[in-house]
Amino acid sequence: MIFVADENFTVLGVRLLEVFDQQNEIRHLTDSFPKGTPDTIWIPSLAERDPKPTVIGGDGRILRNKAERAALRKADLSFVYLTGGWTNLAWPVLAWKIVKVWPNVVRNVETARSPTVHEVGPGSLKVKRAGYTARL
Repeated sequence: MIFVADENFTVLGVRLLEVFDQQNEIRHLTDSFPKGTPDTIWIPSLAERDPKPTVIGGDGRILRNKAERAALRKADLSFVYLTGGWTNLAWPVLAWKIVKVWPNVVRNVETARSPTVHEVGPGSLKVKRAGYTARL
């Protein structure tokens, strides 16, 4: 599987996951798009890739913006986002937590029957299905 993290997800976190997960491809959005590219531009572009990647969001703001939410729905991409609290973590804590939860993130995305939105909390490290992308 291929995962692309948005600009709200730390580049260091992506590099850590690249080393940790040798089965999947993990990339940062800035590996393919200029910094600051609007979500309504890169989301449809990712949807044209084969296979389609899963988007990892450093937060869930995409889901609160009408145009971005519509772009994600139309793109039919799975979206995994980190809930509040992750950005307040010191790097060493964020690093071990993201590595610990990552296998569950991958498993949840793999077993979803259709593109799905998942959320990951920093406290419980649970991956929760928040709904289907088609219903955004």
